[in-house]
Amino acid sequence: MSTVTVPLPDEDFQFMSDWARQQGTTVEEFFAREAHNLRQHLEAPLHPDLERATGILTPSVEGQSAHLDHLDRKHV
Repeated sequence: MSTVTVPLPDEDFQFMSDWARQQGTTVEEFFAREAHNLRQHLEAPLHPDLERATGILTPSVEGQSAHLDHLDRKHV
């Protein structure tokens, strides 16, 4: 197991310590759990519905100008 040292302002560390104690954990356990959850989330495959939606918008679509054009037509 690896160890990481993260500098935090005293005020933030005190807040995290108080919050973690109220949750029945420690700051270290909280950060370890969040790191694990982030890794699992990012390594998980996309939901099949998202996979099917991939490619609906082509990279050539300029979304902001298309949206602004839509709003101009809608509110004329």
